[in-house]
Amino acid sequence: MHTDLPWSYLRRGAALAGASLLTLGSATGFLAPASAPAIQYSDGTVGFSYPPRLTESYATRNLVSESNVTYYLTFDFPEAAAEPLDRVVIRLNEGYDPIFRYRLEAIEAFANTSEGRVSLPLGELTQAPDTRELTIPFDPPAAPGAPITLALRPVRNPRFGGVYLFGATAYPVGDTVEPTFLGYARLTFYERDRNRWP
Repeated sequence: MHTDLPWSYLRRGAALAGASLLTLGSATGFLAPASAPAIQYSDGTVGFSYPPRLTESYATRNLVSESNVTYYLTFDFPEAAAEPLDRVVIRLNEGYDPIFRYRLEAIEAFANTSEGRVSLPLGELTQAPDTRELTIPFDPPAAPGAPITLALRPVRNPRFGGVYLFGATAYPVGDTVEPTFLGYARLTFYERDRNRWP
């Protein structure tokens, strides 16, 4: 026989469920105090409360070895992320060209606001040929609340045709941080058609 439970029982059940979730959160090692919405683990590691994600990527030129090219990578960075963005690391995960390099002085970043693109100041960029990584620091760190576009400018496109995967990882501000993988920018480069004239 079905009976309606009194409100006091329902409230008690909800309170017990909330307490169980709190215990589970503590057991898994992260704390999210109400005064600081960003995720902070028990060891002090800081992470984004809401993980940003790569939403768009494309190259302005798609033939091998072309110069004067820009790779645009856009990722969302909502208010819910809570933590400022310290840097983004771009790694060439798939695709081969041992002499592929970026023109560091030409790389830019923009916040895509409702008023239009706003340039974001960058710190000292570095690239490591051995790990194929490009590090883009923001100075000052970029605040959440608007999507961000990176304008990467290589010396030229890779020399060999095929699919190239550029993995992007975002780092929040902090001494010890938990980075967030944004996703892969999948760019395809084509060999020149040798049967065409000229």
